[in-house]
Amino acid sequence: MNKCCEEEQSTEPKAGGTAGGPMAMGMGMGMAKKMMEQMGQGEGKPPMEKMPMEKMMAMCAEMLGAIRQTSALAVFATPELQHAFAEWLTALDDAALAQLAQGEKDVATLAGDLKLSEASTNYILARLAASGKITLAAKLR
Repeated sequence: MNKCCEEEQSTEPKAGGTAGGPMAMGMGMGMAKKMMEQMGQGEGKPPMEKMPMEKMMAMCAEMLGAIRQTSALAVFATPELQHAFAEWLTALDDAALAQLAQGEKDVATLAGDLKLSEASTNYILARLAASGKITLAAKLR
């Protein structure tokens, strides 16, 4: 890994944030995916070691910017706000369970019922599945 990225890799919480929290994990996974796409893995393009230093530095700078933005937002996530967010997620879990109790639904329909995006609804469904409250099924579109 490039030295510019090693400096910011601490897993310690900063300024009231939580290491590995949902925002940090989502930001990290999205950035990793973007880096892999830009590197052209699996497309016969050169490996990262042959990537121009300027491009590597630009990617590292972009990733550090995203980390700093996440840390800045975490500063404002006081315990009260974190508790309110957890309560809201629990209410969404309950609303989703109530909708699913009426019968199977696809994500788009459930998202409409919950007045959420499909991405947010997928998150709620994943939470419910991880807690053992529902079973997920998948099919080709």
